[in-house]
Amino acid sequence: MNSGLPKEHFKRANVARVQDHLDGGTDNYRPDRELASGLVVAAPWLRDSVRVNRTHGPRVLNCLAHEFGIDQVIDLGCGLPHQDNRYLPDEVRRMVYVDSDPGVEAHARGVLAERHGTVSLRADLEDMPALLAAGPVAGLDRGRPIGVLLHDVLPWISDETAPAVLAALHAWLPPGSVLSLTHATTDTAPTEMAALTRLYKEAGIGFRPRSGQQIRDLLDAWTLIEPGDVVTTAAWHRPTPLHPRFNRSYAYAFLASPGDRTS
Repeated sequence: MNSGLPKEHFKRANVARVQDHLDGGTDNYRPDRELASGLVVAAPWLRDSVRVNRTHGPRVLNCLAHEFGIDQVIDLGCGLPHQDNRYLPDEVRRMVYVDSDPGVEAHARGVLAERHGTVSLRADLEDMPALLAAGPVAGLDRGRPIGVLLHDVLPWISDETAPAVLAALHAWLPPGSVLSLTHATTDTAPTEMAALTRLYKEAGIGFRPRSGQQIRDLLDAWTLIEPGDVVTTAAWHRPTPLHPRFNRSYAYAFLASPGDRTS
């Protein structure tokens, strides 16, 4: 146990650790497992949905490196390390893992940021100016495109913060950059999504799945990249769908560019 963390940190459920447990990880505690148990009863497909979202990251990194020639990436809300997190294409020369959770950042520092060219940063999306000014992020070359992963992050932040995060990134990223976004949706299984929202709320955790239209509205200033409009994370096909047997993965995946305006 990390002695630098307050004892209360382990006495209440934590989103990153709940996700870790749902994905078969071991970096979790009794409150996380108890909440996860109730969540799976409410939405039996939840474990598969978490797995689909987590395996999306390595596919996107390959896409950014090989299709767009991007070799510097920021992973916002990186979550706890797992086997897929550790995969990083050789073409990605600079990777910044960012999370606000002190336990997550400690794990990222010890596991994810072990390769040359990778670094971890504890920063909060509630303060984007400070995050973008922090050394590991500010040190990226803004004369060249930057990739940003924003996977399963926006559902956990407020309706006020979510558009502010996207606006800050849109203004800061250089032309040619690519944002990869995944987001839980109410378009499929709305009853189960409502139950998950309630259970998380009872645990003191805000969960905000959004409709496809709400997510598109958040990306209104961005240029969507093929496949463009709404597609589930499971059906995302660059180059092929990863999980064709899951016709609904309860989350959407987008690639978007800030456009060719000067920063």
